[in-house]
Amino acid sequence: MRAVRLHGAGGALRLERLPTAEPTGAQVRIRVAGCGVCRTDLQIVDGTQARVSLPVTLGHEVAGFVEAVGPEVAEGPPIGAAVVVHGGWGCGECRECTAGAEQLCEHSVAPGFQADGGYAETMLVPHARHLVPLGNLDPVRAAPLADAGVTPYRAVRRAEGWLVPGARVLVIGAGGLGQFALQYLRLLPAAGAELIIGVRELSSRRVRRASELGANVGMLDGNPGTAIEALGGRADVVLDFVGTDATLTQTAAVVAPGGLVILIGEGRGSMPFGFDDLPVETWLTTVAWGSHDDLRNVVRLADDGLLRWEIEAVPLADAAVAHARLRAGDVAGRLVLVP
Repeated sequence: MRAVRLHGAGGALRLERLPTAEPTGAQVRIRVAGCGVCRTDLQIVDGTQARVSLPVTLGHEVAGFVEAVGPEVAEGPPIGAAVVVHGGWGCGECRECTAGAEQLCEHSVAPGFQADGGYAETMLVPHARHLVPLGNLDPVRAAPLADAGVTPYRAVRRAEGWLVPGARVLVIGAGGLGQFALQYLRLLPAAGAELIIGVRELSSRRVRRASELGANVGMLDGNPGTAIEALGGRADVVLDFVGTDATLTQTAAVVAPGGLVILIGEGRGSMPFGFDDLPVETWLTTVAWGSHDDLRNVVRLADDGLLRWEIEAVPLADAAVAHARLRAGDVAGRLVLVP
């Protein structure tokens, strides 16, 4: 099979031919239909992403078809079934895993980080429980749901206690993840239609897209005063999908007392935390991935036609071109590598 691999930080992506692995034990082999290209992949290439084992086949947003199973697989999607791969592979036995949150497992591994991922024609998944059936969804189109779709879903779910009618929400970054977040906010049954949502972006194209997806106001200006004025007050919730020092500084300046700041993704930025650094009783948290149930709920929403997202299919052999485009900001939605 063909696979795009990284052998060292700062090195070139290599398209290689590898033996097609036979699943053993409880493993499942997936015939990859599509794998999303994420900014985290760029960080892995650059050597700025922690918890990476090299060499590795990149790619953690994977969907495809069940192709073969190991001898210990007793249940799960049948051969030929279209599935999306949940990326948090835990031990299956600890408190977090038994609670359904394997992505929080102390011993978890993830495709494209510590295990070979989906920049390939096939990949091995350690257990059938990591597979979510796709229903009527096209697996090429569904690949981004594995991260770009599920991570903001978990963030919005985490923020539900603050998301009451009339709450002010600032979304920093309306790329692949931020666009999903806007839709989840508007889908909240009790308050979605009454939230005041502002988006801060550097791209006028993304600001226009954010307006189509439910934002009340879009800002190309990162000035905190502009955001506060546009929202009609300080933000009760800030969802930061960029995570640089600059955006985190803005969150500290715009969040309301008792408000919530969620850092989504691994932008490598930081902010001071102390009693005098933030409004009183500000809550700070992070999210990464989502649980199995989170991913199932995202797939259900997508299969019901309640979510909109854009993809562009790119041949697997052009993975380096896809990375260059993502670095340059030449992407409207999500690039998906197709073997």
